[in-house]
Amino acid sequence: MDVIFYYYYLFYTKIIKDDEPFATTCWALSASEGFFSAVMLHIFFTRFFCFQTSKWMMVIPTCLFLLINYLYFNKSGRSRKIVKEKPMFFSNHKLSVALTLLFFIATFSTLIWGAVYARYLSDIYCK
Repeated sequence: MDVIFYYYYLFYTKIIKDDEPFATTCWALSASEGFFSAVMLHIFFTRFFCFQTSKWMMVIPTCLFLLINYLYFNKSGRSRKIVKEKPMFFSNHKLSVALTLLFFIATFSTLIWGAVYARYLSDIYCK
């Protein structure tokens, strides 16, 4: 996660030029993890319990990841240490950018295909 955090940080300092990149990075990483977890929970509950989750099932995991990431990265000072170390996957900048982009696309795309797949499961298993 350190490499992902670092490359999210680079995005918010070099491309977006945010005035508070550490906080924005924490929010973005938490949203990525939270949305993915929420969609997986939605699919699980739909498949095995025929239970349609509410909007709070999206919000609660995201808030939990925000709290965890805040404590892990910002409160502990780890975020500044990560920026100083400049971690990479296998010491390769291009691979690190590609894997971070893949992580972002995979986690945020669950918002689209997750709902479609949950609807499909609901139609098959919850008649």
